[in-house]
Amino acid sequence: MKTHNPRVRALLSGLAVAVTATVPAAIPAPASAAPNLVPNPKLETMAGKLPKCWTTWSTGHNTAKTKVVAGRSGKRAVQIDMKVRVSGARALVQTPACAIKTTGGKRFDLSFYLKSDTAKMKVVTFRKDAKGKWHKWKDLAVGGASAKWKRVEVRTPFAPDGTTAIRFGLAVEGKGKITTDDYTAVRAPGVTGVCTDPNGCTQGKWAVREFGDPVPDGEGDTGDGGTGLKKGVRAMHAVLLVTGKVLLIAGSGNNRANFDNRLEAGRLVSWLYDPIKNTYKKIGTPSDMFCAGHVQLSDGRVLVMGGTKKYPDYVPQEDGWLGEERSYLFDPFDEKYIQTNDMSDGHWYPSATVLGNGDVYTVGGYAGEYAGGRQQISRVTELFKYDKNSKTGGKWLPENQVVQTGINWATYPSLILTQDNRLFYTGASVFGHPTGNNDGNNYSDGEPFLGPGFLDIKTKKWTPVGGLSQDHARDQAASLLLPPAQNQKVMVLGGMNFNGTAQGQQDGAHQHTDIVDLDDAGAGFKRGPDLLTPKVYLSAVILPDGKVFETGGSRGNRAGYTHEASVFDPKKPGQWTPMAADPVGRTYHNSSILLPNGAVMAQGSNPASNFYDTRISIYKPPYFFKGPRPKITGVGTRYWAYGNTYTFKTNRKIKTAWLIRPAAVTHSSDPNQRAVAPEKLTVTGKTVKFKLTGKSSIAPPGWYMLFATDAKGLPSVARWIHVG
Repeated sequence: MKTHNPRVRALLSGLAVAVTATVPAAIPAPASAAPNLVPNPKLETMAGKLPKCWTTWSTGHNTAKTKVVAGRSGKRAVQIDMKVRVSGARALVQTPACAIKTTGGKRFDLSFYLKSDTAKMKVVTFRKDAKGKWHKWKDLAVGGASAKWKRVEVRTPFAPDGTTAIRFGLAVEGKGKITTDDYTAVRAPGVTGVCTDPNGCTQGKWAVREFGDPVPDGEGDTGDGGTGLKKGVRAMHAVLLVTGKVLLIAGSGNNRANFDNRLEAGRLVSWLYDPIKNTYKKIGTPSDMFCAGHVQLSDGRVLVMGGTKKYPDYVPQEDGWLGEERSYLFDPFDEKYIQTNDMSDGHWYPSATVLGNGDVYTVGGYAGEYAGGRQQISRVTELFKYDKNSKTGGKWLPENQVVQTGINWATYPSLILTQDNRLFYTGASVFGHPTGNNDGNNYSDGEPFLGPGFLDIKTKKWTPVGGLSQDHARDQAASLLLPPAQNQKVMVLGGMNFNGTAQGQQDGAHQHTDIVDLDDAGAGFKRGPDLLTPKVYLSAVILPDGKVFETGGSRGNRAGYTHEASVFDPKKPGQWTPMAADPVGRTYHNSSILLPNGAVMAQGSNPASNFYDTRISIYKPPYFFKGPRPKITGVGTRYWAYGNTYTFKTNRKIKTAWLIRPAAVTHSSDPNQRAVAPEKLTVTGKTVKFKLTGKSSIAPPGWYMLFATDAKGLPSVARWIHVG
């Protein structure tokens, strides 16, 4: 798939902004205490042939007569009789001198009484900018004709920044008569950037979506009775696609019956979920991708590597999981998998890190064959050589063409690309780690513990980094490159030590966070603010306001839900601020991702009973409840080259902008997550110039979400931009 083909451009054009249009609805009558801002509202004081402070406005080609007639509650009303109409409209509106003074970010409830013999009418509004120029603003619907006096109420949008005054009136735009009287205009509740919802604006809100599957009574509920068949999806893996849909991969879904019957239709499962429409479709899944690795390639296709080759039999001769060698590519436009060449070894729980040249580096996870009668960690380093012109996106290189490190990376090791093109291991993985005495822990006896450090993938040089607290208890911790990516600071959050911890144990997690500056790694990790509660299996998501949102997890090994959620501001790094809690408990096999509209989607939970919760939760952060958000109204080009400056337009002045890489997450691990700031941002009114970093190691090639954020911290809906 080539990214420049017309089909891709058309799809991206249609998906650039997912905004729901709002039709003004009937609103409650304004409180009696609210002052009426309309001068001469009852039209009783005259100034010539029309009431004082009122004039006619017209557009297009039409003929109409305006006159004063008997009023509804007083002596006077105004009637417009359109005799001939070819185009346009005509209205009674306030004069500029009697306009309603205001500032940007405010909205108004407008009302009046009308009689009409035509339904072809609308409320017209106008606004004056800071330079004194008047602009046509919004047209608002009023409903049908009425032979008797009828009260009409509408609510304006929030006035754009720079607005100094507004005017309004009822316009007729068809042959017929309209008569109006008794006008009011009052300030409506809410101001841009000010809370309009007491709970939402401080803690955000969750909405839970169900798909007809049983809802657990508790963590011990076995739910589906072991059949493994669900109406919803076991979302072990979540990948946001450039189409705005989410690829949710289950494979066999941690269910032995599904694996044993994998040739039956519906046993190996992927779903394509549309979070805006709340719809999904099943995707044919050719291999058991349960516990595979995955990452978006530069062209937007998703590379899926490894997965489950064999479930454990738990017999002395052959014990444990085996990793799959096969690999596939998912095309978000064709919505199909195609097979690539195989990897050199099997990998069950492998890492997947995209490099600055678009290649993919993969290590770790359980190998494709047993060693000594039990599962073993693969020591084979794999490299996928990206080729945008290849049907399969490139190919996996033979083992002898890849620099082999021999390092024991454990399972899903979190390897983050640094600006000097090394990989930084954060210390976070999933199942256990070498301890020195490794009997039964999938490692060679006496093998030393592997903590955080840098790997030069060309020379194999390993540089350890110290200072990580609870370094032996970072299994199923979350870790990420804090925004902006240019600052090169990594945070590790939570986790526990699975070695010797029984499944179903209710505690064992901790609440430590640690931060390291990769540009000064010799100083080591420093303690960050503690999480609000101990947790493992948690998710960490970068938001478009530059903050980090954490949610989900449990206190122990697949047990002890922790519903708490919170946000961390890298600019004010002293604490985590509580947010609304996900109503759904989410332990093992859960994940969360940022959507293009700025919401967070949380999915999955697989407690010790092996019940699987298919409910999806959508979290709207506080910026959803602080009035209208800015909009990106146009982008010059969607294809951005390193080091260049690009222009985009907004509907109002913004302060910051971000390029955020879409998520590809499983088991708390998404080492490719990053938010890239502009090297230079120039804002001139509604025109924004964004200088892109010249380093592909800061922003590896691929599709990113472009967000614009105003001075009040409100982000836009994203536009998709291709970097590199």
